[in-house]
Amino acid sequence: MRRARYLGLQKTHLEHVFSAVALNLIRLDAWWNGHPLDRTRVGHLARLDLSLVV
Repeated sequence: MRRARYLGLQKTHLEHVFSAVALNLIRLDAWWNGHPLDRTRVGHLARLDLSLVV
């Protein structure tokens, strides 16, 4: 999270904790249902390697 919605260290920390919990729940749901989340990030070298293969 680049910018917090709230001012103050305690509120900002609480917002980050809630965001982390929500993301972990999404990941757990995907894992329990057998649908792992897609890996969308590909490094520069991997992208270069893929472009040379095609």
